[in-house]
Amino acid sequence: MNLREFTEAVDIRSGEMTREELQTAFHSLARKVPEESRKEFLEIMDQVKQIHMDKDSSKNAVQMARDQDQAEVKQEYARLRKEFARIQEEEVTFHAEGYEDYSSGCWDSDWAYEYEDPDGIGQAYEEAARLVERCVNDGFYQLALDTFELMTDTEAWVDDGGDNFEIGLDEMINEHLISIDTDALKKSVLYGVYQNTSPQKRPESLYSYMVLPFFHSVKLEEILSMGKEELPDSSRFVEQWIRLLTDKPGDAAGQFLRDAVLYQKSGDEMMEAARKGAKCHPSLLLGVLECFEEKQDTNRQLAFGQEALELVDEKYKIRGQIALCTAQAALKRGDLDLAEECWKKAFESDTNSLNYLRIAAESRDGRAYRQKALKVMESLQPEKEISYGMDRTKELETNHLSQYERAKLLFLLGDFDRVMKKIENVKEGLGWSSHFVRCGVPLFLLLLLNTDTLREGGRYVAREAGFNMGFQVREYEKGTHWTLEAENMDSTDLFWQCFRRWKETLTPKELTDEQAKGYLTVLERLVDLRVRAIVSGQHRAHYGSVAALAAALGEVKESRGEKGAKSRILLGYRETFPRHSSFHQELRAHGMPDTRKSGGKKQ
Repeated sequence: MNLREFTEAVDIRSGEMTREELQTAFHSLARKVPEESRKEFLEIMDQVKQIHMDKDSSKNAVQMARDQDQAEVKQEYARLRKEFARIQEEEVTFHAEGYEDYSSGCWDSDWAYEYEDPDGIGQAYEEAARLVERCVNDGFYQLALDTFELMTDTEAWVDDGGDNFEIGLDEMINEHLISIDTDALKKSVLYGVYQNTSPQKRPESLYSYMVLPFFHSVKLEEILSMGKEELPDSSRFVEQWIRLLTDKPGDAAGQFLRDAVLYQKSGDEMMEAARKGAKCHPSLLLGVLECFEEKQDTNRQLAFGQEALELVDEKYKIRGQIALCTAQAALKRGDLDLAEECWKKAFESDTNSLNYLRIAAESRDGRAYRQKALKVMESLQPEKEISYGMDRTKELETNHLSQYERAKLLFLLGDFDRVMKKIENVKEGLGWSSHFVRCGVPLFLLLLLNTDTLREGGRYVAREAGFNMGFQVREYEKGTHWTLEAENMDSTDLFWQCFRRWKETLTPKELTDEQAKGYLTVLERLVDLRVRAIVSGQHRAHYGSVAALAAALGEVKESRGEKGAKSRILLGYRETFPRHSSFHQELRAHGMPDTRKSGGKKQ
């Protein structure tokens, strides 16, 4: 139930209650109020009571108190302006000492700082935050916004003994240089903006604040429930807010729009708002579909999903997600034909190996779409490089195909010779992480594995292949029969099942015995190259991965009729590297026979 529905329900019920019933309701509610909110609860009751008192008898006292409060906050604001001027003019600074931080990994370092605040800069920001909250509570909204502007417009200088640099409010919070309740500050500022702006200008004014990264986490429902009383013109504001955001470009505007529509609108209203915003914010269409799915409103999910697919241009990746959400509804209605069409639409708008594997493994005819998939690939432009600082709207991201992704798709389309050429000439056993060989070797080992059961090495290469193909249970299961079955399923197990289904679509001509022997020869050389480079270079963190590769190679050979191949390969590497006991331990973990004396004690 959203905020509007909740408040309307409360108003209706309270209007029908007697005095005694209201007292009972308040007594029950009071028992559930947490200790830190009890004072505010009583203040709200006193405030309501004050409204019904004789205004003339209390007018002078109230006005005198307000005048006194205003004088105090103006005086404090004037003092803080001077403090922030000193900060801006470098009369006071932070001190910092830089150092290399290796906590993120042993090969890369980040430059980090240890800060000191001898001049009390952080205290000035903390006092300003308290003044913002007080001004909002007392109704001095312009002063609250002016104070917050001091905080955001002033950058403090940091003296690091070399070239000084500046840091702003966000960085101070991230570096723990100031202790501020950021959630309370955000809400106080936005509440002040709402109250201090005329209804006509309110949406645009509030947007100018909320688009700042500092406010991105605030939801519309939180804004509407700020303060001790209901915000004026809130219903009118919501309609204006949605109209404003509908044509505002950017991911931030799209997120605000989704929040507003999904929290405040009913089913038909959500669909109408999504239709109007489809061109600029197709993510709202997806949000409405996901809302219907959550509410198990399958009929609307299916009907609106089909409509949404027509509203969004095929070139946008988000259309692929819309297609999968529609496929899920189609399967619930038993319409496998429509589900399969939706899987194809998902691939055509977001062309990747995961979306093709879904078609190949889940369709009734896993080969039927091959030629069309190849045409889709050939029609796509290479992935464009994104220049530094270039704005990129995620919900309007267009479909593209990187060379890495193209190679994975060619493999799934059965063009094995072409893909093998991408890895067979690799001459180095290091540097695989940025090369297709890292994905290609596991894929070919799985391709040649003639068994349904995964052992130690096979499980490793299945996990690696799945990872490099972007295979995740939650992503793959979208729009498939696996949704319930895969809830507690291991990602590697599901990938292997899907990979086996895909292998069943291959014909003997697509993978002949002669081809398999040739591929296996290349794989032997690449695995050996990798093992020798890793172990001789004593890259201990990778001993387990190369032991697993060697084990997988042996398991492939055994599955194709070469008895004892795995043991011979692993024992051979033990003999090649007799002094690398850590590597021996990994070889044993991946199936090498334990030939040590004395019951397995180390030699």
